[in-house]
Amino acid sequence: MYYKPSYVPQNGAANILVRHLAEQLGLKLNKKYEIVLASFLAVAKKVNGQAFDWWTGNQNKNPKLWGLFPHVTNTSVRKVFKLLEENEYIVSSTEFTNNFAVSMDFKKPNWVKAKRLPKHFLEAAKFVENNLPLILVNKPEFEGDTKSWDNQCFSMPKFDNNQVQQKFGRDYTFAYRPVLEMNAYWEQHPLYNLVQDEFYSSSIRLFRNGSIKSGSRWYGGWTVISPDQRFRLSIDGQPIVNIHINAMILALLSSLTGKPMNIIGTFEDIYSAVVFQLAGVSNAREKVKKVIMELIGAGNPYKKAPSQDNDILNCTEEFIQIRDLCLQAYPALKCLDEKSLNLSNDLFFHEANIITQIMLTLKQLNVVSYPISDGFIVKLGDEVKTVDTIKSVFKSYVASFQKCNNLPELDLDIALVVKFNPTNEFIIQGYSS
Repeated sequence: MYYKPSYVPQNGAANILVRHLAEQLGLKLNKKYEIVLASFLAVAKKVNGQAFDWWTGNQNKNPKLWGLFPHVTNTSVRKVFKLLEENEYIVSSTEFTNNFAVSMDFKKPNWVKAKRLPKHFLEAAKFVENNLPLILVNKPEFEGDTKSWDNQCFSMPKFDNNQVQQKFGRDYTFAYRPVLEMNAYWEQHPLYNLVQDEFYSSSIRLFRNGSIKSGSRWYGGWTVISPDQRFRLSIDGQPIVNIHINAMILALLSSLTGKPMNIIGTFEDIYSAVVFQLAGVSNAREKVKKVIMELIGAGNPYKKAPSQDNDILNCTEEFIQIRDLCLQAYPALKCLDEKSLNLSNDLFFHEANIITQIMLTLKQLNVVSYPISDGFIVKLGDEVKTVDTIKSVFKSYVASFQKCNNLPELDLDIALVVKFNPTNEFIIQGYSS
């Protein structure tokens, strides 16, 4: 767990705590200090007496990170940290190793514990995460940059806000407007996490490799919650439904290259075209999915072996067998390249554009949706509108792309999985001609 200046008070107890702490530190409370203090309290509540990392770094690195967050400055965060330390609201801790911090590329962990906070007020306080950066753009990456996707938001070097605006101009404006619009809508309908007793109403759109047309997935506090725990979330006090697009990246790759998959008629799972040929292979579906993601991630359809950290693919012979079957079933994989047509660049970019358009369309239908990579969290009762919107926006987007790029228009309708809880789901079939 680490500190970031992204929370504000959500209820009376939280407001009382923030005001009390500001008085104790001698701070004149304003929006800036409200966020910095509320974020400290929100993290302290979440860790429940355990240590957390408050990055301080050096003058050339970590302090710049806080300037990416709206309404706060690097100076304000450092000032509050110093005051909390001087007044013994935080104390250094040696309970943790630095493995986590090193993996996040911050080099110098700063483990601290919260002290002297009113226990009963903290337990009653509720906070909402609604101050995340709208847009983050990673600087160009090089061979060997292998940070995990979960850590991309803060681990890779970033352009600062002024650099992004100057470098990308109108493209930057087009990129942040949907985030601003969705954040304003989510603020009226925050997503509640019963397990952590906190709310979310803010998201980051993360672009990669020094480009505003690379990557661009949406990330928020809910995107790191495990699939089973998502059903403890609620919107406007209502239970949620999780709607997942089946093999979206593979369907998108086929559509963007104009190369149909070797599937004819209705289907429930795109991967089944290969899985049924692997009767003797254990955990065949997950292995097929992993091989495909290895090829797409590398931008290399003829990758010769799985990555060393692949948890279920450790046999090169089996990897090559599945790879070759995938190339036969999904000819679009042969179009992959390392420069642009791969997972982290073009495919994530187009996927995120479709996700964005779906959310904006659902908003016009008064449906609150929160994105999870290739799916959505919506209120129970909104699943029919959501399914129809997902299917229509996907078909419209790829048809427009195919027309603009003189590609054959494929007759492909995606399949969806609608989950009401971990054991209750049904499948909306797709179709391929």
